[in-house]
Amino acid sequence: MNYFTIGLAGHIDHGKTTLTGALTGIDTDRLKEEKERNISIEPGFAPFQLSEEMTVSIIDVPGHERFIRQMIAGVAGIDLVIPVVAADEGVMPQTREHLEILSLLGIQRSIIAITKADLVDEEMLQLVQEDIIDYIEDSGFEGSEIHIVDAKSGRGLDELKESITAFLSRVPSRNRAGAFRLPIDQVFTLQGHGTIVRGTIFDGEISEGEKVTLLPDRLEARVRQIQTHNEKVDRAFAGQRVAVNLAGINKQELTRGQVIVNSNHYSVTSTIDLAFTQSLTMSHELKQRSLVTLHNGTAEVRGTIVFFDRNVLKTGEREELFCQIRLHRPITAKKGDHVIVRRPTPVETIGGGSILNVAGEKYKFGNETIEMFEQMSRGTPGERLDQLLDHELVLSKERVMQHIGLDEEAYVQLTEESQLVLFGNYVTSDSVFNRVVEAILVILQNNHQQFPMRRGMPKAELIQELSKTYPVKLVEAAIELMIMKEVLKQTGPLLSEYSFQPSLPDSWNTRMTQVIRELDKQGLNVSPIDVLIEKESIPESLIGEFKQYLITENVAVSLNEELYLHQNSWEKTITELNSGTGDTFTLQEAKDILNVSRKYLVPVLEKLDDSGYTIRKDRDRHWRK
Repeated sequence: MNYFTIGLAGHIDHGKTTLTGALTGIDTDRLKEEKERNISIEPGFAPFQLSEEMTVSIIDVPGHERFIRQMIAGVAGIDLVIPVVAADEGVMPQTREHLEILSLLGIQRSIIAITKADLVDEEMLQLVQEDIIDYIEDSGFEGSEIHIVDAKSGRGLDELKESITAFLSRVPSRNRAGAFRLPIDQVFTLQGHGTIVRGTIFDGEISEGEKVTLLPDRLEARVRQIQTHNEKVDRAFAGQRVAVNLAGINKQELTRGQVIVNSNHYSVTSTIDLAFTQSLTMSHELKQRSLVTLHNGTAEVRGTIVFFDRNVLKTGEREELFCQIRLHRPITAKKGDHVIVRRPTPVETIGGGSILNVAGEKYKFGNETIEMFEQMSRGTPGERLDQLLDHELVLSKERVMQHIGLDEEAYVQLTEESQLVLFGNYVTSDSVFNRVVEAILVILQNNHQQFPMRRGMPKAELIQELSKTYPVKLVEAAIELMIMKEVLKQTGPLLSEYSFQPSLPDSWNTRMTQVIRELDKQGLNVSPIDVLIEKESIPESLIGEFKQYLITENVAVSLNEELYLHQNSWEKTITELNSGTGDTFTLQEAKDILNVSRKYLVPVLEKLDDSGYTIRKDRDRHWRK
């Protein structure tokens, strides 16, 4: 199943909400004031089932100028935009600004809908079409299909649905292999359920019961329940519109713009470097170090814009440049994120672009800094992939081809020429893979140092620990390769360094060795193990580890919780009994041979049964052949 999100955008009262209702059967105006004023204030969402293989969420974004910020939050994360133009009005101011914002966000996959078609004659419809074609020339939306529809009569709706289905079938699904990221756009509470957030999953997947972190505030919570359009699910994936019920956190701690993650993968930053494109709708000059509003995903943060090649950004034709924004409070972002920059007053869109660097520093004004930015943005396909993998960590073959813009032949050539590690249908860089390998070794070395008497660390526990930072499939691939190359050793469910052998801790080696010697010396008439340990004053925190070491390393045999025999005594006991009896023997015969009391004899004979040496039948024991 592939999951997609469609955004309907356009001028106020051009029929976006009505068209959404006609396509899905759902009224997305949920607020009382929206219904009273017939204006969408908040983004509305509706499920749109196109086929068995394709599930779509439709976002109806507000069209009024006052609600542009909600519009920006609404379109964050969409796969296809449907600009809506009313047949009786044509292209209007908010139509232009919406298309400009969409273009600056890098969203240029579009199908244009001319609505309210039954309100005008065919000549007017033709004029509106021509107006749209002229407007979108050189905008990034040129070549978009145009559909004439009327939501009330149903005209053109089937053709629009077919076009959407065909279009989305060619769009790659979102990155499920990447680290999970869900920007929050709505927060509310529901009686009996507690705190709930909504948003569109940008990357990765999330499961019920997972522990998550809310950035940039680093708040901890647990996923109690997940819903997609009011249907409960155990897991949700990139591209899906979800409501997540969070446990362990209050509504007052949450706000639109926070990001839910389940790893340490994403950066929290207050300074970003941008490859910036000026908006054609900008009408006022912008001075150096002016106050601006940055929109990233669903976050809206004030900051100061810094140029390195000018002191004023002038109005006029679209211009591409580099700049930095120093934010008044931190955001969660990653390299390649598309952002919008607006002026707080007079309110207008200044431009947008993509993040070059999430860890911006103070740079000198001049060509040296501009050249550095150019190098950041340019790079070879291999360099761009390295930068991408440094953040994404692991990508599917399809995602690499999509991000870098490669065909099959170019992908094969890139993987052969670059320092990459391929496993299954996934790829990572040498540097990322080596980081995972190093992280595995560090954790195991720390485990060996902390627990020298254990044979290793549970593999599942190691994977769980590393999954906070790295995708599980990447960790599993690294472990498999390290075992194959004899860097690691697997003993049942435990992993260790290949050369590691369990040993007694240095600081207690002498005293523990004395316990072992005493076990060997006492033979069958052995003192209780706890008595021997207490005599040597071994700390209580090490007693369990020490007892387990005696058993797993074949130093001793546990007859019961109280009595341990040294391995030499155990083997001697088996030999004496075996040579002194026939195929069968009784308890009394064993007692005569071993010359011990029932206190020791009964546990010894039961251990023989449990270990598979003998079988008890009535009062006799039979040696297994």
